[in-house]
Amino acid sequence: MLGVSPAQALDLVSSAEAALPDDVTRGITRSASIVQEQPPPKSGPVRSPFQLKIALKAHGGSRIDVKSVQLIYMKTPMVDLTERVRAGISESGILMEGLSLPPGQHRIQVRVADSEGRESEAMVQLDVAR
Repeated sequence: MLGVSPAQALDLVSSAEAALPDDVTRGITRSASIVQEQPPPKSGPVRSPFQLKIALKAHGGSRIDVKSVQLIYMKTPMVDLTERVRAGISESGILMEGLSLPPGQHRIQVRVADSEGRESEAMVQLDVAR
């Protein structure tokens, strides 16, 4: 461990630095909220075709960056679904009518950033009836 004797004290902060204005403590900022509305989460299996509605809400005076919205189908390799739903993406969310998925469990990751660059992601679970 590197140490100095009191006679050789190391100035961690100079007098000029200490004279600078204090940083204004900022409040905790929140990234955008992502909420699956349709089909409701944990509501049981849905039948194709169905409506997909995901609400996006920015906080702290920021706005949703529509160009940042991504939908990723969680498979190996991952499948980017963004362009397939691009027409249904707006600042308020994602709204698509008449979607069809094969029967089974499907996980889709939704990613978004707000106008301040804060990123959020959430997992949408869809259970499609056989």
